[in-house]
Amino acid sequence: MTDWTEMLKQENLTPEEQKWVCNKLMTSESHMEQLILKYFTAADFRAVNARRIGGGVIGGKACGLLVARKLIALKMPELAAHMEPHNSYFIGTDVFYQYMVLNRCAELKARHKLEKEHFQEAEELTRRLQNGKIPEDIQAQLEEMLDHYGNLPIIVRSSSIMEDGYGNAFSGKYESVFCMNQGTREERLKELEDAIRRVYASVMNESAIEYRRKRHLLDMDEQMALLIQQVSGQTYGDYYLPVAAGMGCSYNPYKWMEYLNPRAGMLRMVVGLGTRAVERTPGDYPRLVGLDRSQANLRTTLADRHKYSQRQVDVLDFQNKQLCTKKLDEIIDLLPKWQKKLVLSRDTEAEDMLAERHVYKKVYFADCQGIVDNHEFISMMYSMLQMLESKYECPVDVEFAITCPEENTWKLNLLQCRPLQSAASEQVHIPTGVDDNLLFDVRQTTMRRSKTELIDYIVWLDPQKYYEYPYAKKTDVARLIGRINRHFETVDKKLMLLVPGRIGTSSPELGVPVSYAEISQFNAICEVAYKDAGYHPELSYGSHMFQDLVEADVYYGAINDNRNTRLYQPELLRRYPEVLEALLPGEAELTDIVKLYDLSGGRASLILDAGQGRAVCRLGGPNQG
Repeated sequence: MTDWTEMLKQENLTPEEQKWVCNKLMTSESHMEQLILKYFTAADFRAVNARRIGGGVIGGKACGLLVARKLIALKMPELAAHMEPHNSYFIGTDVFYQYMVLNRCAELKARHKLEKEHFQEAEELTRRLQNGKIPEDIQAQLEEMLDHYGNLPIIVRSSSIMEDGYGNAFSGKYESVFCMNQGTREERLKELEDAIRRVYASVMNESAIEYRRKRHLLDMDEQMALLIQQVSGQTYGDYYLPVAAGMGCSYNPYKWMEYLNPRAGMLRMVVGLGTRAVERTPGDYPRLVGLDRSQANLRTTLADRHKYSQRQVDVLDFQNKQLCTKKLDEIIDLLPKWQKKLVLSRDTEAEDMLAERHVYKKVYFADCQGIVDNHEFISMMYSMLQMLESKYECPVDVEFAITCPEENTWKLNLLQCRPLQSAASEQVHIPTGVDDNLLFDVRQTTMRRSKTELIDYIVWLDPQKYYEYPYAKKTDVARLIGRINRHFETVDKKLMLLVPGRIGTSSPELGVPVSYAEISQFNAICEVAYKDAGYHPELSYGSHMFQDLVEADVYYGAINDNRNTRLYQPELLRRYPEVLEALLPGEAELTDIVKLYDLSGGRASLILDAGQGRAVCRLGGPNQG
């Protein structure tokens, strides 16, 4: 049979030839393959191959990006004036294989696949991946790619064959590494090669391994391709950033306002690089937009709008040669007037108070209100997300950046698109009347699908004792939750976690700094308010943690100290045996903080009613059938 690359020289391909080319160049995953074969032409395949470095397929993330862009071009040509042109390269999976063999990693990786969680040489494999040599023929192609980008910043992103596909998103499990791409050609190449090594080594991330284990993927050969993208943005002095960036979902699986329509979708936007839109940002508040209520402010007063706004901005810092977080005040004066109107609002009430003290200054806060008020943009995002959901035949989520180099113009750069997993709802019934056995009854503080789930164990953290525990040792509490998580990995039990403040935060004073790998076994997770210690839930819609919970069909809710929480009675948990020390001896210092209650004999249940926007946890009597 003719070599498939020779086929690409033909003007048209037969269906059989098209499938062969797709499998050799892009993917053999059935759902994505179907979309590609339906919409891609021989010219499209040639364009992809022209941007490919090395052999092998380009991986899931790259395929999702290209399919989404092709669908937009075909189905919504009226958006062309607002779309940034595609400017990416792809490093094929064969390069990863070459790298593994060249740096004596292949045998260790094969043993890791065979021995799974019993593999003892993870550190050595990670070390070799982090310090390996790039094949010389690939180095030459990387240099040509750098010539194309010039001195524009780029980002090296994972694009494994299992990533961003139907059933497995791998949200945030692998590294993405920014390259400043400044200096001599040798300096730029070294920076790029170091970034490639970091992404390759991230296949051994604890969270990535746990994700594969949880989804029974440890037997599959993880082949890592890479997606190289130009970073959207422009230069502002020593900084480089887009005016705004964010993520969007075509279906909003959580409701934060009573009248939001889940099927309208939502956006989560920030000023600057989109890293703050997909990560938990302590003390910072990205802008959430329900696409059916885009004009509605989520907090009604100006003071609340300012309080719950973005205070820090992620930028590329050319002087320090790295990704940095800067205070908003350091960025404001760099923005031209028309960009300020898009992303900043003024707190006139604060300005009036300062004026009374003879201090005259403009007080800005970042809420992307000008973008939200732009009907053309909101309408475009809604239509685009709904179209993609229709063609994917399931909800999708996307990542994007917005640039605005001139007044009255804006451009959208679509950076990623993947299926968003969402299970179907069940019929549920929440009994009416007084019920003394309710652990909690909450409304409108997020909702997954409607379902009823029995709960066998509840992990509860004492908020006051957690607050009093030494700051430097609070991470020990997160590690204990991880140990509980691991204990139940091989047992078919349903777990609920009740934590003070925020889950997955990097700031222990705001909540519990667990990673995904430390909570992967939990079926329900609630952030609990405790005002005496200043713990306030802040559900992280749109973040990678959020995506993990959506994909795993986990209930993620907030028990607040406001009208949305009708009832919360943690004292009822004392009815049940506390079994932490019995199951996990050696944690005596933390048993006053972390409680593990065995409810398996009491028929405790979590009832979720998406229609009412209500979540109820009912505890049966101890040791009842």
